[in-house]
Amino acid sequence: MQALLLAGVLIAAAAFFTTLSPWLGVWRALPPTLALGAAGLLAFQAWRRAQPAFIEIGTDRFAAIARTGASLVDGRLAGAAQWGAALLVLVVEAGGRRKTLLVAADSLDAETFRILAVSARSASGR
Repeated sequence: MQALLLAGVLIAAAAFFTTLSPWLGVWRALPPTLALGAAGLLAFQAWRRAQPAFIEIGTDRFAAIARTGASLVDGRLAGAAQWGAALLVLVVEAGGRRKTLLVAADSLDAETFRILAVSARSASGR
Protein backbone atom coordinates (compact mmCIF):
# COMPACT_ATOMS: atom_id res chain seq x y z
CA MET A 1 0.00 0.00 0.00
CA GLN A 2 2.81 2.39 0.86
CA ALA A 3 4.57 1.68 -2.43
CA LEU A 4 1.37 2.43 -4.35
CA LEU A 5 0.89 5.75 -2.56
CA LEU A 6 4.50 6.71 -3.16
CA ALA A 7 4.16 5.78 -6.83
CA GLY A 8 0.99 7.90 -6.99
CA VAL A 9 2.86 10.94 -5.64
CA LEU A 10 5.63 10.46 -8.21
CA ILE A 11 3.15 9.99 -11.07
CA ALA A 12 1.26 13.13 -10.01
CA ALA A 13 4.50 15.14 -9.99
CA ALA A 14 5.45 13.78 -13.42
CA ALA A 15 2.00 14.62 -14.81
CA PHE A 16 2.21 18.12 -13.33
CA PHE A 17 5.63 18.64 -14.94
CA THR A 18 4.37 17.30 -18.28
CA THR A 19 1.46 19.74 -18.15
CA LEU A 20 3.49 22.82 -17.19
CA SER A 21 6.62 22.35 -19.29
CA PRO A 22 5.08 23.19 -22.71
CA TRP A 23 3.82 26.53 -21.38
CA LEU A 24 6.59 27.55 -19.02
CA GLY A 25 9.57 25.69 -20.41
CA VAL A 26 11.49 22.87 -18.76
CA TRP A 27 13.51 24.95 -16.27
CA ARG A 28 10.62 27.17 -15.15
CA ALA A 29 8.30 24.16 -14.68
CA LEU A 30 10.80 22.38 -12.44
CA PRO A 31 10.41 24.43 -9.19
CA PRO A 32 6.60 24.08 -8.96
CA THR A 33 6.94 20.38 -9.78
CA LEU A 34 9.51 19.87 -7.04
CA ALA A 35 7.29 21.80 -4.61
CA LEU A 36 4.33 19.57 -5.46
CA GLY A 37 6.46 16.46 -5.06
CA ALA A 38 7.80 17.65 -1.71
CA ALA A 39 4.29 18.43 -0.44
CA GLY A 40 3.13 15.00 -1.57
CA LEU A 41 6.04 13.30 0.17
CA LEU A 42 5.41 15.23 3.39
CA ALA A 43 1.74 14.20 3.29
CA PHE A 44 2.81 10.60 2.65
CA GLN A 45 5.12 10.67 5.69
CA ALA A 46 2.36 12.13 7.87
CA TRP A 47 -0.03 9.41 6.69
CA ARG A 48 2.57 6.71 7.43
CA ARG A 49 3.12 7.97 10.97
CA ALA A 50 -0.63 8.03 11.64
CA GLN A 51 -1.16 4.38 10.69
CA PRO A 52 -1.80 1.92 13.51
CA ALA A 53 1.32 0.11 14.69
CA PHE A 54 -0.63 -2.33 16.81
CA ILE A 55 -4.22 -3.15 17.69
CA GLU A 56 -5.61 -4.27 21.05
CA ILE A 57 -8.78 -6.34 20.96
CA GLY A 58 -10.68 -6.90 24.20
CA THR A 59 -14.07 -8.39 24.95
CA ASP A 60 -15.81 -5.03 24.81
CA ARG A 61 -12.92 -2.74 23.87
CA PHE A 62 -10.90 -1.92 20.78
CA ALA A 63 -7.76 0.24 20.65
CA ALA A 64 -5.43 1.20 17.81
CA ILE A 65 -2.06 2.75 18.68
CA ALA A 66 0.12 4.66 16.18
CA ARG A 67 3.89 4.26 15.74
CA THR A 68 4.39 7.44 17.73
CA GLY A 69 2.58 5.93 20.70
CA ALA A 70 -0.50 8.11 20.29
CA SER A 71 -3.88 6.46 20.65
CA LEU A 72 -5.68 6.66 17.32
CA VAL A 73 -8.90 5.16 18.60
CA ASP A 74 -9.90 3.65 21.93
CA GLY A 75 -13.46 2.61 22.66
CA ARG A 76 -16.01 -0.08 22.03
CA LEU A 77 -16.86 -1.56 18.66
CA ALA A 78 -20.19 -0.12 17.53
CA GLY A 79 -20.46 -1.71 14.10
CA ALA A 80 -18.64 -3.17 11.16
CA ALA A 81 -18.83 -4.15 7.52
CA GLN A 82 -16.68 -6.76 5.83
CA TRP A 83 -15.92 -7.21 2.15
CA GLY A 84 -14.95 -10.84 1.82
CA ALA A 85 -11.52 -11.64 3.13
CA ALA A 86 -9.99 -8.38 1.90
CA LEU A 87 -11.26 -5.41 3.91
CA LEU A 88 -12.91 -4.75 7.25
CA VAL A 89 -14.51 -1.42 8.15
CA LEU A 90 -14.85 -0.86 11.90
CA VAL A 91 -16.91 1.78 13.64
CA VAL A 92 -15.52 2.50 17.10
CA GLU A 93 -17.46 4.58 19.60
CA ALA A 94 -15.26 6.54 21.98
CA GLY A 95 -16.65 9.20 24.29
CA GLY A 96 -19.81 9.86 22.28
CA ARG A 97 -17.90 10.18 19.00
CA ARG A 98 -17.70 7.56 16.30
CA LYS A 99 -14.56 6.91 14.30
CA THR A 100 -14.22 4.72 11.24
CA LEU A 101 -11.16 2.53 10.80
CA LEU A 102 -10.31 0.58 7.64
CA VAL A 103 -8.36 -2.64 8.14
CA ALA A 104 -6.90 -4.41 5.12
CA ALA A 105 -6.62 -8.18 5.47
CA ASP A 106 -2.97 -8.21 4.44
CA SER A 107 -2.06 -5.75 7.21
CA LEU A 108 -2.70 -8.41 9.88
CA ASP A 109 -2.00 -12.10 10.15
CA ALA A 110 -4.93 -14.35 9.20
CA GLU A 111 -5.84 -15.38 12.75
CA THR A 112 -5.90 -11.80 14.09
CA PHE A 113 -8.00 -10.65 11.12
CA ARG A 114 -10.46 -13.51 11.76
CA ILE A 115 -10.74 -12.65 15.48
CA LEU A 116 -11.25 -8.99 14.65
CA ALA A 117 -13.92 -9.82 12.05
CA VAL A 118 -15.80 -12.08 14.49
CA SER A 119 -15.62 -9.43 17.24
CA ALA A 120 -16.85 -6.78 14.83
CA ARG A 121 -19.76 -8.92 13.62
CA SER A 122 -20.87 -9.65 17.18
CA ALA A 123 -20.55 -5.96 18.11
CA SER A 124 -22.62 -4.83 15.14
CA GLY A 125 -25.42 -7.16 16.22
CA ARG A 126 -25.88 -5.40 19.58
